[in-house]
Amino acid sequence: MSIKKQARTTIVGYENLNNQKNLGRLNEKGTDYGQWFYQMECLSCGFKYKANGSDIFQRKCPNCQGGRP
Repeated sequence: MSIKKQARTTIVGYENLNNQKNLGRLNEKGTDYGQWFYQMECLSCGFKYKANGSDIFQRKCPNCQGGRP
């Protein structure tokens, strides 16, 4: 039996290189296969938005950095 290790990017509090913080997993399936949505917050402008778990490491703020809505 194998235990799947949680990726560092999906841990609450993770901040990516674009100054985006993971606030935790939402109870909503994401749009990528096998993914969940996570609540993200831009630490530059305070904007909150959803992101697939697989995208957290590269996401940019849709409000102030030109990221995907």
